[in-house]
Amino acid sequence: MSYWENANHSWSPDSTRYINTPDQKSRELFYYIQEIGHFKAHQPYFTERANLPSFLVKFTHSGEGKLIYKNQHYILKKGDVFFIDCREYQHYQTTSDEPWEMDWIHFFGGNAEAFYQEFMKNGTNVFHTEMTTLTNPIHLIINQMLLIQENQHAQTDYQVSVLLHQLLNELLLQKNQLDFTYEEIPDHVLAMKDFLDQYFKEFISMEQLEKLFHVNKYQLNKDFSRYIGQPPISYQINKKISYAKDLLRYSKQSIKEIAMEVGLENFAYFSRLFKKRTGLSPSSYRKIG
Repeated sequence: MSYWENANHSWSPDSTRYINTPDQKSRELFYYIQEIGHFKAHQPYFTERANLPSFLVKFTHSGEGKLIYKNQHYILKKGDVFFIDCREYQHYQTTSDEPWEMDWIHFFGGNAEAFYQEFMKNGTNVFHTEMTTLTNPIHLIINQMLLIQENQHAQTDYQVSVLLHQLLNELLLQKNQLDFTYEEIPDHVLAMKDFLDQYFKEFISMEQLEKLFHVNKYQLNKDFSRYIGQPPISYQINKKISYAKDLLRYSKQSIKEIAMEVGLENFAYFSRLFKKRTGLSPSSYRKIG
């Protein structure tokens, strides 16, 4: 289907907007900006479109807007961020008497599609951040890209690609509430990680962890996933596979012996698990070592 758009461009004179046309090299190698800006948009500002090959991020500073996307209606207030795929139908508009002030960026390229899929794992295109808007890394990164547009040179495409990758990571961190310090990780999560690091070769169940750390197994799974990045049992399996890699590369033990060493006595299961996690069979991995 072809691209189409309806819009009202009611933004203030001090709003900023840049449109880029990247060359073929940039489109093939980099994340790249298509359009970027900082708007103070008053009513009746709106955009309605579909089939645009672009991803769009908007970060609300003040005022209020509304987003209609995939049959969902979102009210956007200070601190709200949305990330959408513009190939899908979208409609957004100013809904407050005061201007809707926001950072926004259209971009494409790189692994943007994969980041978007990861962003959408919890099913919503919008999240709220409690950080002060002007000190929020999302704003700072977009603002840095805005400043770069004013004085473009041979390094600009490289710099923008790095910043866009930072922006995508920051969106995932903030949406999933991963913007914490090491000191904020709960003691039971650190203790469980130490336990799994020490006893990863053993059979360990969530029921065992629940009894050991006196925390409901569902809460343990949730906390460990948030602060360590994956569920505890998956973390343990990856420890087994990493140790098996080391033995395959630097020992003369047979593959069956290595399976036993990491606590996976069923050789066929070990081989399937190893290939699932690495993309290679144990014997193939040993050959490339």
